[in-house]
Amino acid sequence: MSRRTAYAHPLAAIAAAIAWAAVGLELWTGPVVATAIGASLPVHGFARALHLAFGLVVAISLGLRARRPARLASAILLCAIALVLVALYRYNSAAALLVIPMLEFAGLLGLRALACAYVATNVALLAVVVAFRQMDFPLTYVGLQAGFQLFAILLVRSARRTEQARDELAATHAELLATRGMLAEIARGQERLRLSRELHDVAGHKLTALRLNLAALAHNKQLDTGEIVALCTRLSEELLDDLRSVAHQLRLHDGLDLGATLRRMAAPFPRPRVRFDVAADARVGTLEQAEALLRAFQEGLTNAVRHGDAGELLVSLRRENGEIVLDLRDDGRGHGEVRAGGGLSGMRERLQALGGELRFERAGDGFHLQARLPEARSPA
Repeated sequence: MSRRTAYAHPLAAIAAAIAWAAVGLELWTGPVVATAIGASLPVHGFARALHLAFGLVVAISLGLRARRPARLASAILLCAIALVLVALYRYNSAAALLVIPMLEFAGLLGLRALACAYVATNVALLAVVVAFRQMDFPLTYVGLQAGFQLFAILLVRSARRTEQARDELAATHAELLATRGMLAEIARGQERLRLSRELHDVAGHKLTALRLNLAALAHNKQLDTGEIVALCTRLSEELLDDLRSVAHQLRLHDGLDLGATLRRMAAPFPRPRVRFDVAADARVGTLEQAEALLRAFQEGLTNAVRHGDAGELLVSLRRENGEIVLDLRDDGRGHGEVRAGGGLSGMRERLQALGGELRFERAGDGFHLQARLPEARSPA
């Protein structure tokens, strides 16, 4: 799942709030009977304070999106508060609160650790019920609560797999779009080659005819000068029109425009929201450069989705001091030193092979990545 708390999802948050409020309704207004340990305390005030503390811990946990140890600690604290509330009264629904930290465990832990947390929580619940409550069927009560918790776990695990599959599908889609963009640029390169051949053929033919007519006029004074001049004038006008037409077509293919491809690559991802600032003159001259920048953007976008849980990604493509600069900044959650994994290392090697460089750093909690390539002339 993403690095957000499991109950940060709107539906999960609503369910957690309803469960907390329902238990609170009983604790604050219902006729509840204290256990032996509860009778020795100002039980009602103590229980209400614990109920409020439970809600406060959940609210704080919503802001601990990237701090896994703190999130685990908050989930354990929620379990402890719920178990204390169970111990204070002979009959109440406080055990239902255990579903809320179990949502967080399901989003944070692997399968084995999650199974251990699930078993430990319910063994502790059984021990509390046996020790402090006089119940005829404690196993039935704990089994019922464990069933609710298991249902919540299965929902979170299913949502986690769905989200991972969605991210993988979006990444694959982005890669296919990048490949399609490269194929489009290859087609444009072939069109440039066709235009260059057309320029050679058209200009070569008419320039040869013009030269022959001028040479004939220079060597044979008996020719009709007016007719030859008119023919040469017509040839020069046709040649000028042809050159203008080919030059216009070449300008349409003056460098590779990556802006549209970058936007298509970002479109499949629901998060983060990508904002583009692409300069009109930020065009690369070769297919190798286009591929390097597209792959750099793909890696930066994927990292923002999978590891940063970013809400917004700012993308800039511009010319700067004789270089093409691709700049990505996200507002993701993270801390500590950034180490180059396989993706960043491969990106750096690709750029260095083309005379460029890769820079990256932690920018607050977010991440800043910059790819730079020297400008290259478009192939003729």
